[in-house]
Amino acid sequence: MLSETIERYSKPVPDLQKKLSQSRAGAEKLELRQIKCPNCGFYLLDVYGRDHHYTRVKCRKCKFNEVIDTALFRTVCIRQYRNRHRRRRTRPFR
Repeated sequence: MLSETIERYSKPVPDLQKKLSQSRAGAEKLELRQIKCPNCGFYLLDVYGRDHHYTRVKCRKCKFNEVIDTALFRTVCIRQYRNRHRRRRTRPFR
């Protein structure tokens, strides 16, 4: 009976395995960041790099379903924003 069982998930074909390994190697060089739901802040997906990628996302928590540009959903730490704000020059250049 077990010998007749069909494997549910088979290994990808060799050319697809090559593409997957190239994708993994390319992603290792880029920065990983998380995209969160704009409505509730729930985790949606991981994105590598800072480029513009348009993707449709659906939040499992609040059912937000929309196309987003991942480059516009960058998160800035409050500490970094405050430090950048303090560095502004108040006097004009002479």
